[in-house]
Order: sequence, then structure tokens, then C-alpha cells
Amino acid sequence: MKVLLLSGDYVEDYELFAPLKALQMIGIEVHVVCPDKSAGDTVQTAIHTFEGHQTYSERAGYPFVLTHSFASIELGDYAGLIVPGGRFPEYQRVDKRVLDVVRRFFGSNLPVAAICHGLQLLATAGVLQGGRSCSAYPTCSVDIEAVGGKYVHFDAASDNVHVDGNLVSAPAYNAIGSWMREFIRLLGVKIQIP
Repeated sequence: MKVLLLSGDYVEDYELFAPLKALQMIGIEVHVVCPDKSAGDTVQTAIHTFEGHQTYSERAGYPFVLTHSFASIELGDYAGLIVPGGRFPEYQRVDKRVLDVVRRFFGSNLPVAAICHGLQLLATAGVLQGGRSCSAYPTCSVDIEAVGGKYVHFDAASDNVHVDGNLVSAPAYNAIGSWMREFIRLLGVKIQIP
């Protein structure tokens, strides 16, 4: 089974590395791509943290070596899509190629896991219209509601997730464990603990 993970410079470090490693641990192949970059190129990740200011601060995270080239992906090869947060969704939401990828997964009703600012891509792609509900980083509620989606509020530091059909969403990286558990369930993967 293969899953596609969208990324770009200043993707949230934890929201890229943690799902990648969790899925690899259970034998799911994850292809991490970025528009206009190829396998072997790097994206710079970012670490966002709360330090008592009015908003989060940003520090450089680890460089991540892309596993595959965006230009050569075959969307029919993938069972699901992961859209992490960070700053990359903000600038990639004007890239028609990225929006088409998002639309294709929703059009095929395949599992999609989106977290934090990743919901900006979904809002711009038009897949939240008609009242589809989701969670996101709280400041993204405006993007979601502006396109006719229904924002489900959770505290940004919570581990809560929201599932609406094929979409599992969460407010931020504290929810990664719950977020991946629900995504894996949507993929139809069964994990048994003796």
C-alpha cells in the first residue's frame, strides 16, 4: 500500500516526520513530494512552538530529503493522501497542480489526513464546500468557513481529531497519534494488539 504526502519548504517538522515514520512502521510506503522538486532534493522543515507570545514562534527544523518527484507521481497508485501543516500550504494553495491532487483524492473518496494549516489547501481546492466539517489550527477557521465548510473547534494543544467521511483532520501536532490512528483506520488497515 502506498500513501502520498504533500510537502514544501517550511512544512511543520513533526507533521511530516511523525506520520511518515508511523506509516513506515506498519509497512505502508510513503511517497513525500513537493512541486518543482525532485527525489533527492530537500525541503526545509519548520518547528512551531508556543512561548507565551500572541502566536507561535518558528524555528528551522531538519532538512528533509524528498523520496519522490512531484512531476512523476501517478495518483492512481495511492490509497490515501496526507496534508501536513506549517507554512507550505499558504503558498502552495495557489498552485493548480497541488489543488488538482487534493481534488482527485476527494473525487475518488480516498482517505485524506489533513492537519493544522494543511486545511488551507483543502479550502482552496473547494473540497470543503457544502458543509463538510473539519478541524484545523484555529486561525484557519476563517478559510474553512469562507468556502462553506464547517469548522470544528478543538484547542490547538489537544489530541482531538475529527472524522467526516474520508477526511480525518486535527488542529496541530499534539494530535498526531490520534490523527494517524484514524487515518490508518480509514485506509482499512487493521492493527491487533494481543
